[in-house]
Amino acid sequence: MHRLITIGSWALIILLFLQPGIAHKGAVEGMRIFTTALLPYLLPYLVITQLFIRSQNSFLNTTNKFKMYFNVYVLSAIGGFPSGAAVITSLKDMGTLNKRNASWLLAICHAPSPMFVIGFVGIEIFHAEIAGIKLLLIIHAVNLIFLLVFIILSPAIQENMHVQKASDSPFQESIKETYQILLLIGTTVIFFTTVSFIVFESVKEILPNISPILLVFVASLFEMTGGISLAGEMLSGSTFLPFVVAIIIAFSGISIHMQIIVLAQKSNIPIRKYILFRILHILIIPILFFWL
Repeated sequence: MHRLITIGSWALIILLFLQPGIAHKGAVEGMRIFTTALLPYLLPYLVITQLFIRSQNSFLNTTNKFKMYFNVYVLSAIGGFPSGAAVITSLKDMGTLNKRNASWLLAICHAPSPMFVIGFVGIEIFHAEIAGIKLLLIIHAVNLIFLLVFIILSPAIQENMHVQKASDSPFQESIKETYQILLLIGTTVIFFTTVSFIVFESVKEILPNISPILLVFVASLFEMTGGISLAGEMLSGSTFLPFVVAIIIAFSGISIHMQIIVLAQKSNIPIRKYILFRILHILIIPILFFWL
């Protein structure tokens, strides 16, 4: 694994030297995507979610597993990924969730922000708000089925003896945590957009006759938002656009996965279930969105 990372790092360094203009263009595009497509949608939801965790003590002390896990899902759904993962890791660090349950919830509670799907994907890419709502409902319907199965099969929650210290300034702490999460998101979006631009241009030079759909998937491999933007440009008016965008969102991109994996590893949460459920999403969600 370390050897693979070393080889990949050297390959990227060489490509950066060979294509500095493309690298700069990719970094600028990554900053544009973050500041115009992500930040306006994610910022208010991140603040609200973190504020809720720090001010609702009753949420942390329930032994009703249906209430507990459903509330965790709602909080994750409000912010979308990766803020949903931040909610789960925060609850794991507080002692509300154990390692096993946090691992399952990290895998199940994975969905994009409602404002991102409805506002950016629905309105700006599909040019139809109802299409964004439909995609969002399908994602959550699939997740809720998995969540219900998990709740039924999971053991009862033992009484939580953890007493959370009341926060002196929950809003200030929420802003601070939101800043850290947005810094992580912004850094990874800019980096992986830059990488995707370099790989994208390299593939076009090596394979000049490659199909537009394959080019879209090459870009989406690293960064979801950039891939969706490219799909909207290259596949505008195509009947395959909804299916391709659904695949991109179901996969989410390496950028999102790295953000969530970093959060999970920081809280010592296993990620095998998370990887398994991403494969299930890719197999289920695009088909449902295309045919329903």
